[in-house]
Amino acid sequence: MSCITLANMRRGVLLHKIILAELLCGLWHGFFIFNHPPVYGWYLSVSAIFLNTSWSLHNVVAWMKNKPFLSHRVSMIYIGTVILAQPYWVLEIYANFTYFNNINTLFLHTRPWEALFRDPWWIFTTISLFHAIRTRYEFKLIELLRISPRFAVMLGAMCLSIAFIIVDILSVTDALKSSLPVGVNPFWKLAFVFKCLTDSVILDDFKTALDRMRAFKISRLGSFAIDSSDARNRPGIHTAPWEMVKKSSDEDSQTPLSGTKLSDSERRIRELQRSISGENSWAEVRGSSKERTIARPSVMHIESRDRDGDGLSFGTIPKKGQTSWLGDEDDGIQRNKGPNKANDHSIGTTR
Repeated sequence: MSCITLANMRRGVLLHKIILAELLCGLWHGFFIFNHPPVYGWYLSVSAIFLNTSWSLHNVVAWMKNKPFLSHRVSMIYIGTVILAQPYWVLEIYANFTYFNNINTLFLHTRPWEALFRDPWWIFTTISLFHAIRTRYEFKLIELLRISPRFAVMLGAMCLSIAFIIVDILSVTDALKSSLPVGVNPFWKLAFVFKCLTDSVILDDFKTALDRMRAFKISRLGSFAIDSSDARNRPGIHTAPWEMVKKSSDEDSQTPLSGTKLSDSERRIRELQRSISGENSWAEVRGSSKERTIARPSVMHIESRDRDGDGLSFGTIPKKGQTSWLGDEDDGIQRNKGPNKANDHSIGTTR
């Protein structure tokens, strides 16, 4: 779990660092079984210091994760009682050392009180989390399992840890003395393992995790539905402009763009305009059916953005009596290359 936490933690997040410290402190206590006296007693007593520190850090982690759901007063009482419980752990460390090094039996009197100074905050955190899920987020367990299996695993680990805490209390108070075999008590270890699993499987605080799941649920359910009260969503608001554009497009498509679509009277008018101007339109020279020619008494305007190979733009057709664009091009060739009779005969102009 320490390796998984180290791989998933984000730099600069204090909560993640405390969780990693909690896991590292609780790592060493289990190796005492590989030693023999007197190393056994010394190693167990020293590693118990880090184990007790890990339990206190676990309560701090639980406070930080559950803090967004608590009021300021409850939050201060929570962390204040955690701090007030620390003198007991100092006494527990001393009792542990003296007992496993055969000095006295103080540990037998302090051990039954261990759960009281270790687990109330964790039980309160578990109940508070389930209450927040039910009242603030309205999640069901099946929904949590589908949306975030990791969060469901965390909830299961919390319930199992509390179950083993109860069994541990019953075992140290001799309530189950006749039902349990003689030996080392394993129940507090199992409870501790599931506590660590709870902290490592979800590194962020509970509110952040639940907010992400709620956002994911909303996105899947399509909460951003169309509001029928919005005027923009009423029928006809968006279709009318589109129909107008379509109608305009249909009208434009019916407008004659080339000589082939002109009637006889319109063709005669165009021929008269050409005879007056003395030139053909740019659209007819280029063979394009997309240019429109608007006739005026003295100037014919071509709505075209095309340019020829020389980079020349043609916006107007000169008046009657002026040189056409073809003639200008011929004149430009003559200006650039000098007088050339061959070119005069090969490229004619209309005046």
